[in-house]
Amino acid sequence: MKFHPFFAMLVCTILAGRVMGADVPGPETVAAPTVSAAIPTPLTKGQVIPLWPEGVPGWKDIGPETVSGTTYTNISNPRLIVYPPPAGTPSSGTAIIFCPGGGYIHVNIGGGIQGLFNPHGVTVFVLLYRCQEFGAPAPQQDVLRAVRLVRAHAAEFGLDPTHIGVLGDSAGSHVAACAGTLFADPLGKTGAPLDQVSARPDFMILLFSVLTMEDPNASASSRRALLGPRPTPEQMAKYSVEQQVTADTPPAFLVHTQGDTTVKLENELQLYAALRKHNVPTELHLYPVGTHGSGLDPNFGPTALWPRLCEEWMRFNGWIPPSPASLMKVQTAAEATPRVGRAARGAAPAPPAAAAPAANSATPGK
Repeated sequence: MKFHPFFAMLVCTILAGRVMGADVPGPETVAAPTVSAAIPTPLTKGQVIPLWPEGVPGWKDIGPETVSGTTYTNISNPRLIVYPPPAGTPSSGTAIIFCPGGGYIHVNIGGGIQGLFNPHGVTVFVLLYRCQEFGAPAPQQDVLRAVRLVRAHAAEFGLDPTHIGVLGDSAGSHVAACAGTLFADPLGKTGAPLDQVSARPDFMILLFSVLTMEDPNASASSRRALLGPRPTPEQMAKYSVEQQVTADTPPAFLVHTQGDTTVKLENELQLYAALRKHNVPTELHLYPVGTHGSGLDPNFGPTALWPRLCEEWMRFNGWIPPSPASLMKVQTAAEATPRVGRAARGAAPAPPAAAAPAANSATPGK
């Protein structure tokens, strides 16, 4: 029996995530990163880029930051950790700012998510953002600054400034979705020259997402960590991202499961309805099986295939290049548009291509 290359990639990705976790020291106090306006290039794996070299807005002394495994707690100096494509893999020009989850209590960068995109030439910037010690709007300021910083340095990073996306997991999806909906909000501006750079991401990938701050579908613990124990109705409405969607919200790829008992999948449904209302191109993938954050576990069957579907979505939209390994006959939106237009006008469909032999079909005599 043949071993499908996707599952080989998935196993390697999970192992790579464990290796990356092993590189992080055990529980200890971590010194604040050196603040510098200069960013050395070319980018290297594990390189740290401070977000606020001129000073963190609203900074306060909350004590030392700690790291336990892949979990960062008590973050007061937000920054990016760089994961460029591996040596020998051409850059696609696309960047993803990955906002890991942690309920706004901490940030857990484990799981190997970032390794899914590197083989396609995508540079991943893992965002360590401020959490409950600061509360809103600190995490939102951090992600908006991250988008501005990566876009402003796109040329020297070898990136396309129109191919800067965000990826979020759990509460990190709320951080990422705030970038996609509150990118023009004054809360993200501090008077620095970078304020003039657009903070709007070009696409969003949101997994097992915390999105609304209003009952009955809010994650109470995430809301408390972000907005405090007694948030006002105005605060809850502002940070319920489904209420902030406009026609300018970037295209989205959404994943959730019915088996998630930590964050209700209605978060994804509410956002999808808002995106559809404003004609924002969106893919929504809901699976019956899988616990919260289980998206890479092959024991949950089709749920573990979302990375391949996301890869095809990115390829179709031009964020990663065409590939002979693609499952699609038509790999780009530009190729599909004439076909869609022809079908809409009622023209005869194009003749079907000859069927290719099945990969595992038997061959006589063998």
